[in-house]
Amino acid sequence: MLALGGCIPANQAIPATKPTPVLLETTIAPGIKLWANRAMQGNPHVIEIDLSKAELRSLSGKTAFGKVGQMAFAEFAAPNKKKEVPKVMINGTFFQEYDKPTGIAFGLKQNRQLITYGYGLNEFPDKTLTIAWSQGRISIDPYSRRTFDGAMPNVVGALAADAGKNADKLLARTFIGTKDLRDDSAYRTVLFFSSAGASQSEAEATLKKFGAEQVAMLDGGASTGLMVNGKIIMQPKTQLPQTIGVFTK
Repeated sequence: MLALGGCIPANQAIPATKPTPVLLETTIAPGIKLWANRAMQGNPHVIEIDLSKAELRSLSGKTAFGKVGQMAFAEFAAPNKKKEVPKVMINGTFFQEYDKPTGIAFGLKQNRQLITYGYGLNEFPDKTLTIAWSQGRISIDPYSRRTFDGAMPNVVGALAADAGKNADKLLARTFIGTKDLRDDSAYRTVLFFSSAGASQSEAEATLKKFGAEQVAMLDGGASTGLMVNGKIIMQPKTQLPQTIGVFTK
């Protein structure tokens, strides 16, 4: 019988199935790994940082009276006094795009200097978080002014992974996660997720596949930016007040 649709003649080869794209690993520098694959939807990138070998630095524009000046993304990577440049740089906290200088939505503390507790704390009262770090440790916790007033020299306000920011749409996203490889309740490994098109659940799930135990959402959309070894992978469509740079020790 020849009634079965889709039958393939014996002399016709069956086309090979294309393999599903996967993220490919690259070592950027000691303590810094990158996973990426341009063939995947949204061009996702995952960066893992071992804080015993590399460090995070909050980089910002000029600060005055609780507001921060914006700069082009590449300007944040300009060499500092030690002529150091970041191995990786990613966009940071939420802000008001149209104010120049701008307020910071959920707070910012940089190099032990409190810049602001944040102007938007009533927007997501149960979903606002802080990311606080020193040279060797990092933690994501529910928002508290005590975190900004405490010993951690750097604190960046963020949102929970399920906060309502067009959650199901495939938008440019920046997420951060932490994990405890030593199982001693101290988070010393950082994960970043950056994509030109992902839902919030996809971003969170990706970081959890890489072992993230804590996850938070940084600014996204037009602010999404990623630079690796001086090359801009994702260019923000707006100027930014603050970024996070990854430097080798």
